[in-house]
Amino acid sequence: MPLGILAPGPLTLAEIGVKDLVEAVLPLPNVPAWYLAPMSEVCSFSGQADPRPDAFDKIGVWAPEEDLAVHNRIHVIPRERDLGFVASPQTLGVEVWNAFLNRAQIMDEITSEGPEGVEVIDHLGQPAHFAGSDSQIYEVMVLAQGSPTIDNIITWVFLGIDPSGTTIRILGFRLLPWVFEPDLSIPITERYGYLTDLIEAFSGMEQRIQLREKAVGSIGYMVTFTDLRELQMAIAMLEGNQGRAFGVPRWPFRTPLTVGANPGDLELMCDTIDLPFEEGGLICLWRNAFTWEVQTIASIAVDRLNLEAPLENAWPANLTVVLPMVIGRVSEDEAATWLNLSYGQITLTFDIDGFKP
Repeated sequence: MPLGILAPGPLTLAEIGVKDLVEAVLPLPNVPAWYLAPMSEVCSFSGQADPRPDAFDKIGVWAPEEDLAVHNRIHVIPRERDLGFVASPQTLGVEVWNAFLNRAQIMDEITSEGPEGVEVIDHLGQPAHFAGSDSQIYEVMVLAQGSPTIDNIITWVFLGIDPSGTTIRILGFRLLPWVFEPDLSIPITERYGYLTDLIEAFSGMEQRIQLREKAVGSIGYMVTFTDLRELQMAIAMLEGNQGRAFGVPRWPFRTPLTVGANPGDLELMCDTIDLPFEEGGLICLWRNAFTWEVQTIASIAVDRLNLEAPLENAWPANLTVVLPMVIGRVSEDEAATWLNLSYGQITLTFDIDGFKP
């Protein structure tokens, strides 16, 4: 060990004839304070130590890249998409990535299994050459017309590649929006109710048990048709789709679009304060019975609605209204009345599950 600095022993004041240290003359230390023992007298070094930890001093070996979880495969992103309720055409962007870094692949065919109403826009044609690490975006169109249930599997078939890993599954339900404006001279009725089980004891005490987590409600109103084409379309919808779900706009809560929206936009500028918009709920952009679009809400701000999917059409400000929409089914209370050959009225009541007033 290095030698320390020598210091004098304990000092006794009585030995120097004073009671304190004022004007005291202290003996000098045996070794000067600036003297340090040289390291050469204690130890010696033959070289410098390696500061790197042992883990850095390794020899690399060849191994499969990421255990083949990423590279040397064909990826379809996403592999599954649940659209929920589809009321207007939806466009999905699906990425097909050749993760073989040094090898090109040939896409030989695109197959679609499931009900009609789902189409793939093949912009490359078949067969298609995918260079190493090449990626392409395919557009998948989910049409508003088709089977009530959407359950389609689309497969990009590559030569020599297992097709079970190059698929996307698209799920959803097709919704029929009832986009005919009500006759506001007749009140719109909204009803809702819960269900409770009542147990009564012999003593007269009662216990109530809630049987419905969410209320079951109904919306009823009358539509007056002055356009023959609208009346014919409404009657055809009712007669051909009795058992299907309808999208029912909540007309009393309409709000105008304050800023015009363009195709591809993901937000709508409108007032949302004290209006029954919900995240994950549906909205309807409406101009007339033949010009409308249904979208799903991703998030809500004070002055805007953020959408889960881009808009398909252009919507001018003030001429377009935004309506909250709920899912309902036609109840037994319905009636269509022809007042003349081009004029009629329809009175409907929609049963709504999970209705929130």
